[in-house]
Amino acid sequence: MNPVALLLISNRVALHLVSIHYVFRYFYSGTISMTLEDKIAAASGRPTGFDYLRLALALSVVAVHIFQTGLGDEAANAFFPPAVRPFAACILPMFFALSGFLVAGSLARTSTLVEFFALRIIRLAPALIVEVLLSAFLIGALFTALPLSEYFSHPRFWAYLLNIVGWIHFTLPGVFLDNPRPNMVNQQLWTVPWELDCYIVLGALAFAGLKKSRALLIVAIVAAHLFAVFWYSFHEAKSPLIAKAGVLPISFLVGVLFYFYASKIKWSFALFGISVAVMYLLFRLPNGDLLVALPATYVTVFLGVANPARNQVVLSGDYSYGIYLYGFPLQQAFAHLWPGLNLASAAAIVMTVGFAAFSWWFVERPALAARKLIKKIRWPERLRYQRQIVQQSD
Repeated sequence: MNPVALLLISNRVALHLVSIHYVFRYFYSGTISMTLEDKIAAASGRPTGFDYLRLALALSVVAVHIFQTGLGDEAANAFFPPAVRPFAACILPMFFALSGFLVAGSLARTSTLVEFFALRIIRLAPALIVEVLLSAFLIGALFTALPLSEYFSHPRFWAYLLNIVGWIHFTLPGVFLDNPRPNMVNQQLWTVPWELDCYIVLGALAFAGLKKSRALLIVAIVAAHLFAVFWYSFHEAKSPLIAKAGVLPISFLVGVLFYFYASKIKWSFALFGISVAVMYLLFRLPNGDLLVALPATYVTVFLGVANPARNQVVLSGDYSYGIYLYGFPLQQAFAHLWPGLNLASAAAIVMTVGFAAFSWWFVERPALAARKLIKKIRWPERLRYQRQIVQQSD
């Protein structure tokens, strides 16, 4: 990209970032009665909107993967015309915005970074470990074109197990070679390192003094925007169906910012409608998704703090993480046996929900019991930071 074009894009980003100040002034609660914090308090601190939204976003990821696993990447891209692509592209930024908002709450409730990271590991690692092992030892063994002795001794098999620690490997030897989306076993895991990086950045901000000044977070968001503009001036996005990867940590950080300003941001149907429209238009513009974090986060948190009636079946557990983990490998297995878009595509989703229920009840939920043990630990005073992060003055 030539310097003039880069300058124009940079100016557009700068104007967008400067406008954040005025947007937040409009979001302040002085002129209406309901803020995000009010909505959360009205739901006794546990609005059901986040539960429904997590599940909807996870199922949306699986829905997009139906086309990739059943038809292949090129055909899947052609299946989504430009007017429809924003509905697919918004899924991951909203997921990361949701994560940022909720994980900021986890940070505020912990007394040390050791406790914070321990809770993150307990939430993510057990289910990931089980899914990786099942993919390698069960799905891979069933679908490999290699003799089992060669499969289990192959270096790529052992490299695949590094997924357990967040070092992502997508392929297993001889598995899904002739699928419409060939060779890929666990495509969805590409977001795991980005999520882990977001936790590390948030921890670093807390260590650097986020408890005293939100300016650090503003600086991080501005820097992330500018770096994304610079990076994508020289690099192409990998898929037109999803937002650029650099948008994800920005959305996470804006989600954190919304948590810190929950007492001042309006809960407004008008702002929700405006944010939906702006988000859609930005996804239609070249590189517009680099600016989508703010409206995407408002849409996400607006829906999240809503409190619709709890469905005891749908919300009997948090199945979203299991759906995310098991969706793609199971869809690949069904596509291997019955390629194309057919009843097998629907059957793969049903089986994904079943595996997600297994993951929640037999892996994730039991593992979460360890949180009580961690919270009972009396951490040394030198490791503690003040917990009242949200209540700090500007």
